Amino acid sequence: MFDRAKNLSSSVRAALRLGRGGRLLRRFRRSQDGVVVVEFAFVAVPFFALLFAIFETALMFWTNQVLEESLSQASRSLVTGQSQYRYTAANPAANATKFRDDVCAKAPMGLIDCAKLSVDVRTYASFAEAKTQTSGSNPVSGGTLDTNSFTYVQPQRNDIVVVRAVLDYKLFLTSWASAALANIGSGRRAIVASTAFRAEPFTP
Repeated sequence: MFDRAKNLSSSVRAALRLGRGGRLLRRFRRSQDGVVVVEFAFVAVPFFALLFAIFETALMFWTNQVLEESLSQASRSLVTGQSQYRYTAANPAANATKFRDDVCAKAPMGLIDCAKLSVDVRTYASFAEAKTQTSGSNPVSGGTLDTNSFTYVQPQRNDIVVVRAVLDYKLFLTSWASAALANIGSGRRAIVASTAFRAEPFTP
């Protein structure tokens, strides 16, 4: 009789231990503490990589827009003939440098690195000639940037003028995001802006 009671007591204690273990297991299964942290750890790397890629692309397009607008504003002096009095150096390179500085001065917040900017000002007899000549002189070719042929030609009245500006732009990221944007070497992209117009019939 005593042995039966002892065995029964052992069974009860075992059942109680099993019950406590089962409750602990059920509590563990129901617990959601830390799940968000674990899930975020899985998606954090691709999320931030995508976020930085968006910032990189947006900043590059913004710089491109700023360059185009600055070039358009600086080119007004070429349209109206004011360039006849502003860019008067005998050396075309000196005139190109001064015109480049005027383009940079139009850019807000110093967004354009003037030391990395090259400009080309040329005149043509017709728009057809301008299209033919410029189509074969792309400064970006084969993953390299070549602006050695860039010069400055003083526009005269009624000339067809083509103005180009090329910025050697340094990308901020050095990951797969910048690799997709780079076109002149690792972490660098040539941003090109251009405008074409006929000069006004100004009096020289």
